[in-house]
Amino acid sequence: MRPPEDTLLQTVVVTMITRRAGSAADAAAVAAAARRAYDDLAAALVPLISQAGIDALVARALHLAAREYPPDHAGEDQAAEAFGRVSGWLERQDRTAAIDAAAAMFGRFAALLAGLIGEPLTTRYLRKAWPDGFAGTSEGMEA
Repeated sequence: MRPPEDTLLQTVVVTMITRRAGSAADAAAVAAAARRAYDDLAAALVPLISQAGIDALVARALHLAAREYPPDHAGEDQAAEAFGRVSGWLERQDRTAAIDAAAAMFGRFAALLAGLIGEPLTTRYLRKAWPDGFAGTSEGMEA
């Protein structure tokens, strides 16, 4: 069973990605929405853990999430930057799986980050990066 914070974060990410991609979006639009979410997150976190730290967490989160949402390795560019690999991985999923996979990857990212800086600070930075995702949520994941 997942902790309630994981369920809330997954709901936040699914809602945010769906809203940013549009309800009738394909996997490419989901990947683009996830890229925008990543860009917002990176802008908030670079001063705290650096771009190299973000890239390391993204690479590890992708590795962990890919166990649940296996990639189709056709056309995969191992030389791509960390989130470039995530985008390609999401584009190779169907729309629903891409949304769930993005939520899983960002959830793993948040868990890894919380292991480094703690849950309260992680939550504060997630809320700072994704205010649209947390709009209307007041329970769990308190800053």
